[in-house]
Amino acid sequence: MKQMHKSSIKVMRIGAFIQVMIFAFIIAIFYCVTWYFALPISNIVFIVLAALLLLDIVWYIVSKPILVYRANYYDIGDDEIVLLTGIWNKEELIVPYVKIQNVETEQGPVMKRYHLKSLTVHTAENGLSIQLIHEDEASILKTLINQKMREVENDDKGDRDRYIRNQQDESIY
Repeated sequence: MKQMHKSSIKVMRIGAFIQVMIFAFIIAIFYCVTWYFALPISNIVFIVLAALLLLDIVWYIVSKPILVYRANYYDIGDDEIVLLTGIWNKEELIVPYVKIQNVETEQGPVMKRYHLKSLTVHTAENGLSIQLIHEDEASILKTLINQKMREVENDDKGDRDRYIRNQQDESIY
């Protein structure tokens, strides 16, 4: 089983930092508006919001990226792709190559800085996403999965043609 790239922790922390800063900005605007218009809001509200902001910083920037990094694994097998995810609720997704319809890679601006991509595999029902792997590995995996899809598709067509021929042969007799 393989894991996310080591730089994924930095990327997750940068994304979390941006979200926490937006939350802090909203709190600051709320405080300024209440001060400017002299609204009768207790200081306890701002203490609670500051405590929530501190909890957000500890959880989203410090703890969660490490836990997510340690909890996500993937494996590209001969017949299927296996993805293990979840910090508390462990989830195992297994997608056979027969069910795969499309494979694509995604890369945001922060991911580009650290040479990371996310590989998304689409099926008719749902799909799976292998997050934050190195861009070279992502392109190799995309090529490998497309190749396995073609192999399975060609095998299925061959089996279908043999089945049709057998049905025709049986109908002759």
